[in-house]
Amino acid sequence: MHAILALAVKDLRQLLRDRANAFFTFGFPLLLAIFFGVIFGGAGGGGSGIAVVVVDQDSGDGAARLIADMQADSALTVTLMQDRAEGEAMVRRGKATACIVIPDGFTAAVATILTGGSMRIEMVVDPSRRAAAGLLTGKMNELGFRQFGRVMGDTDSMLAAVGGAKERVLASEQTDPVTKGLMSMMFDSIANVARRANAPAGNDGDPAGGGGLADWRPVDVVVRELKDESVRPRSSYEISFTQGVVWGLMGCVTAFGLSMAFERSRGTLLRLSVAPITKAHILAGKAISCFAACMAVQILLLAMGVLVFGVRVDSPMKLGAAFGAASAGFTGVMMLLAGLSKSEGAGAGMGRAVVLVLAMIGGGTVPLFFLPQFMQTASKISPFTWATLAIEGAVWRGHSWAEMGLALGVLGAFGLVGFVVGTACLKWTHAS
Repeated sequence: MHAILALAVKDLRQLLRDRANAFFTFGFPLLLAIFFGVIFGGAGGGGSGIAVVVVDQDSGDGAARLIADMQADSALTVTLMQDRAEGEAMVRRGKATACIVIPDGFTAAVATILTGGSMRIEMVVDPSRRAAAGLLTGKMNELGFRQFGRVMGDTDSMLAAVGGAKERVLASEQTDPVTKGLMSMMFDSIANVARRANAPAGNDGDPAGGGGLADWRPVDVVVRELKDESVRPRSSYEISFTQGVVWGLMGCVTAFGLSMAFERSRGTLLRLSVAPITKAHILAGKAISCFAACMAVQILLLAMGVLVFGVRVDSPMKLGAAFGAASAGFTGVMMLLAGLSKSEGAGAGMGRAVVLVLAMIGGGTVPLFFLPQFMQTASKISPFTWATLAIEGAVWRGHSWAEMGLALGVLGAFGLVGFVVGTACLKWTHAS
């Protein structure tokens, strides 16, 4: 028994002696628990705000109250804009999930609610985010009904709405005199109750309340997808294809990064360093092989997507540029991980952990619009994010070269910085 315990203690000491390996064994799972707690608990001060652009074409009190409610709602991150076209452009570029338009006449429509009118809200959504669009539709109905509740609870607004409804009923040529008389009496009664109570009226019942008004919608949220067919995915595979490509790149990074750690621990790198070639040749060969593997993975997945799942590419030339930039960026990540890994255990832990984190904050496991706002900002440090933007821009978003320039440039910077820092930190012998 003593020998067994001694062996167990020895193995634990070896694990703890390698600090990086110990961290990824014991510390990293704790960080993952905190990460998911922040996501699903709404911590971080930003909530899980869905990014929306709001264009106010009404400029009335009702629109102002609706916008204030949207800004106060933790489920939304609101950007105000004056121009509808600019708001739709932000949706097209993937910087917002929807452009919500409050049309002219929104405030005035409140007065028509009691006679079957509705408060109209328009919403232009990104077709690749239909799930979020469904959530937004429910949210806008909720906030719209809140405006209706304010009208019902404010005496002056209620009297104005009732008076306007009564006038429209009496002026209607399609309504018979008996019905006019009955509805006039009903409106007068409602007005009298509002004057006496000076409190919320009619909140206890259903606003639509039967009586042949089953189709009545006090809040009418009209959802439209982007009109330009060139910026719409033709199928869900054109969205999932991009995620598959980037996960393939991540696999290449992990495989090549670990192989360099194994070669160092087994003395292969040391033996290569005394061969009649320079260290620069060795590193260049490693980088080129990783780059080639990344390109091969992307081309293979593209062929599968086109031939089997009907994926159509808007610009093959831009997609080629995206593939090249992504391969360079992820090759740099591989060299950085290889340079920072001091042992096989550290390389395995760091490789898997970094890849997983970059994927999570880059939208690979949790859609970006579900992340808290500060994590959406943090996603910019992940090559996963930029590779997705570049590939989608070439496949279905119809991005121009100027719009793709930032993503391509950032991926190139990942490749350059990762290669330089990784080679500077690389140890050619096993660190004891």
